[in-house]
Amino acid sequence: MTDTIMALDRSVRRIDADGHLHVERCVLSAAVVSPYYGREINGAERLGLDPDTIYWMYRDADALREAASSINGKPIIEIHQPVSAGDHPREITVGAVNNANFQAPDLIGELAIWDGDASKRIQDGSKRCVSAGYAYETVPETGEINGQPYTLKMVNIRFNHLALVEEPRVKTAIIGDSAPPNITKETSMAAHKPMSAAAKVAAALKSGRLAMDASEEDVKKCMDEDETEEEKKAREEKERAAADEEAKKKEDDERKAADEEAKRKEDEQKAKDEEERNKDDDKKAQDAAVDAKIKLALDNQRRELRAAQDAREAVRPLVGDVIGMDSAGDIYRYALKQTGHDAAGVHDSALPALVTMAINAKRPARPVRFAADSAIDSDSPLAGASARRKA
Repeated sequence: MTDTIMALDRSVRRIDADGHLHVERCVLSAAVVSPYYGREINGAERLGLDPDTIYWMYRDADALREAASSINGKPIIEIHQPVSAGDHPREITVGAVNNANFQAPDLIGELAIWDGDASKRIQDGSKRCVSAGYAYETVPETGEINGQPYTLKMVNIRFNHLALVEEPRVKTAIIGDSAPPNITKETSMAAHKPMSAAAKVAAALKSGRLAMDASEEDVKKCMDEDETEEEKKAREEKERAAADEEAKKKEDDERKAADEEAKRKEDEQKAKDEEERNKDDDKKAQDAAVDAKIKLALDNQRRELRAAQDAREAVRPLVGDVIGMDSAGDIYRYALKQTGHDAAGVHDSALPALVTMAINAKRPARPVRFAADSAIDSDSPLAGASARRKA
């Protein structure tokens, strides 16, 4: 499964007569492998874990299935904070969870949001994700889930609350949406995708094989390179369709010319002039299409450069300015390696989260007693700061 956050599905949300928001289906957690610092892990001292080392933990599917009922009726709060009847944070409680059930690999539930401001933040997307808070036990176990190895497993899970967050640790925990069940973490990204015409032009421009002022013939040759059988069939079909269209157009023009020739020679000359103008228009249209493809290729290249610049900004607190790299993934991996984290086997989409965790590692933090499926929030009680209370 990719890590891209998917758009909210409004079909599963409704507002009742009292203005309360109801989300009929929401991924609350998932049986996936996630990264945790040693200091975040319950039982770290007993297991001899290093506080500043990242460990990959598997949220056990059987444990989630058994724990599903424990989240029913639990409060939905605006920040992560352990709750109890004796210490209930009324100011940040905005709703409750109901009807939870495990549909591998996801824990699915219904949300009822009572607070109007919280409903607005969900509707406008500023807080579109959820993150479960729960108690659990840690057991050593080595395995692999969807291509991601792990060395620790969570068992005996007991849910405490559900928090509204901007960035979850479980990437599929999105209000009103869930990951399609047939997509795994990385395998879909490994599937071959035919290179588009714009991508071929972009690659040629970047490598220098195609000049900015290249002719139409040079661009077409570039687009035909490394053509797959599927692409070849599609191109040939398109060419046949274009040839048929051109033949039909030519036939119409000839018929029109013949009819006009029978009437007046002057009309015949007008038909020929019109045909020449059409040819000029066709060439202009072809030139415009080539220009559009080149522009798209340049835009893609600029997007890659922006991503690399964003990566440089993100890693600056760890390693300062990074020079000589133009790939965002390379920049993130370099910064992580310099701080003692080997990210060679980690997918590019997970690298920004690891860099954020490495930066946050420089800040003192007290031991975490509840696992939080969101990225570490600097103002969360779990990160050592006072909980922000809603006014």
